[in-house]
Amino acid sequence: MIDYKKLGLKVGIEIHQRLATKTKLFCNCPAEISENEKRVFEFSRKLRPTSSEIGEVDKATMSEFLKGKEYVYYFYPNCCSVETDSQFPRELNEEALIISLQLAKMLHMQIPDEIQIMRKIVIDGSNTTGYQRTALIAMGNETSFIETEFGKVYLQELELEEESAAKVREEENKIYYRLDRLGIPLIELSCHPDIWHPKQAKEFASKIGLLLRSLKVQRGIGTVRQDVNISIREGRRIEIKGFQDLRNLDKLVENEVKRQLDLISIKKTLKGTKIKFEQRDVTNLFKKSNCELLKTLSKEKILCLKIENFSGFFKKKCGNLTLGKEIANYAKFFQINGFIHSDEDLKKYGFHSKEIDMLKKEMEIKEKDLFLLIGGKKCELALELIKKRILFLKEGVPEETRYASGLNTRYARELPGAARMYLETDLPKVNVKKYLDNIKLPETLEDKAKKFQKLGLNRELAEQITKSLELNLFEEFLKYRVEPKIIADLILNKKKFLERAGHKIEKKDLEFVLKNLEKGKITKKSVSDVLIKKSIRGFEKISGEELKKIVLEFKKKHKEKAMEELMKKYGKRVESEEVLKLLN
Repeated sequence: MIDYKKLGLKVGIEIHQRLATKTKLFCNCPAEISENEKRVFEFSRKLRPTSSEIGEVDKATMSEFLKGKEYVYYFYPNCCSVETDSQFPRELNEEALIISLQLAKMLHMQIPDEIQIMRKIVIDGSNTTGYQRTALIAMGNETSFIETEFGKVYLQELELEEESAAKVREEENKIYYRLDRLGIPLIELSCHPDIWHPKQAKEFASKIGLLLRSLKVQRGIGTVRQDVNISIREGRRIEIKGFQDLRNLDKLVENEVKRQLDLISIKKTLKGTKIKFEQRDVTNLFKKSNCELLKTLSKEKILCLKIENFSGFFKKKCGNLTLGKEIANYAKFFQINGFIHSDEDLKKYGFHSKEIDMLKKEMEIKEKDLFLLIGGKKCELALELIKKRILFLKEGVPEETRYASGLNTRYARELPGAARMYLETDLPKVNVKKYLDNIKLPETLEDKAKKFQKLGLNRELAEQITKSLELNLFEEFLKYRVEPKIIADLILNKKKFLERAGHKIEKKDLEFVLKNLEKGKITKKSVSDVLIKKSIRGFEKISGEELKKIVLEFKKKHKEKAMEELMKKYGKRVESEEVLKLLN
């Protein structure tokens, strides 16, 4: 059992939420993704780092530049020349500003009198400009916190910024992006590293998520994501980018803690050890190899790295991975085609034992030495990063940015610093005083759930509908004079059940059912059948004199079994309560 308090665990979270505005943040294009639209054209671009406001070049930005990538952009009908960076941006979207100010007031954050738009340098291709426009909306104070089971988590900053372009695919030296997502308004809410337990991280993110749903935000996969900063006392701060699975946020934190503990253990094992490298080009050695991987790699270049007295280290645990796989992820930073090391079973690659002996002789590799082979166009750059990383094992945990990969992580780049921000000169400052007096706070989901309970929903159903993607539909359908619990069941259960069975259920079908329920033309029991058939024929409700006549007939004929027999024949066309009343 890990004592996270004793370990000095600190977690800070940045939550990114896409807003459901009509237009994008700095242009009048629709704030939506063109799922069914065909691209109009494409263009390519290379991006270069620039100095920040303090005259420095950010390390993370420089590491992206060293990849030497070319970026290809797909342009769609809902894009314009602002997305291609061939026209000046328009002024900040007022609707997005008001939504972010609503959140700031709900969280009791401190709002400045003026908002200055900044440029944050980003040259991974996710923005055609080479930077992301961002604005500080509010700052945390002693009144802005989220109460959790493990204590208070104080909020730090609230920013409004433009969403990045969506990556389509990566091929060799090119990365392809869609521009329809670029510029959609996005809010970023961060907290102080007050979180000291994995479950507290999950609780905090869940509570913020529920609060965000009270606002005009987009829903669905990819519309909300978390960047998680994690450190322990003997480790260092790690930033994990783009985690979306809120249900497993606590497990992500747990796995990162294990990874850092394993790296600290390796550091202690290596104390006083001198790490020696020997590097050589061994491409010609494998030109005639029967191993398919080596044949492929030898068409470009294969480098061998010998590490003296390091045999067995790549088998050591590093979180849920081995140290070998952890180091291999650094090679992937430069899209390396192959990474092989002697602490794994070399036979699985198709190596011949003579080839291994030949390599050992060439490199003078002894029994206690570890060797690794790496191949690809940029294997020299990759090997330099790998050597740097192996040397840092003596220091423990390196400060870096990592990508979420399931519940594990992989190296992305060095941590960004302050040297990536500078002023946006194409846009004026925004005076927020005129907005603040007219800000109306939305009804929270907690308030909505209480209101729905008063309408007749039980607590579980009320909470389920408020957290559902169909909340707006439910609220719209409350206009029908039908019991709210029937409407909730129709949306949450019957619709989903029939769709899983292969039936197409549209909004108009639900409205057709509700109109007929409201008019008393069908019963609750016939709802699924009417949804499937899109017609009430054969399911018309029987009541009044017609029902009285049927009840008398069945009572006379079946006596004590009248109810049972009647329901067998007319069950979906009559209300059982009404039949029972007549029988009595």
